[in-house]
Amino acid sequence: MGLLETMKQVAQATNDAGMPTAFLFGSVTKTSPLTIRVDNRFDISGDAIVVMKEFQAGFYPTHYHTGVKGSPSTEEKSGGSGDASFAAHSHTLKGNYQTNTDSKSEYYYGLAVGDKVVLLRNAGGQAFLVLGRV
Repeated sequence: MGLLETMKQVAQATNDAGMPTAFLFGSVTKTSPLTIRVDNRFDISGDAIVVMKEFQAGFYPTHYHTGVKGSPSTEEKSGGSGDASFAAHSHTLKGNYQTNTDSKSEYYYGLAVGDKVVLLRNAGGQAFLVLGRV
């Protein structure tokens, strides 16, 4: 083996030992505390897992819906009884409004046991970011 091949092997071994960033797959085995089995080889939990808000159970105000007076109007609906008061009709908005404005607007279910996830391991392998469900 030549000097160039030896240098390549040393560089590769150094790179592998440094644990560069990598995508890994895992499966949630517990939710409290959150524990993920990574590639069916080892478990991670606690500070080793970085979980974005979308994967944590709870209510979060994430976006707003705004309506403007006079437009739009509601969909046409009818009661179906045949009576004139139940005929198809719509309503025009009488005032401006905004929805999803409080901290209990939108509920995220969080990760559940059995969820398959994709993980991004940081350089050095000390933390894993949950990128999403598979």
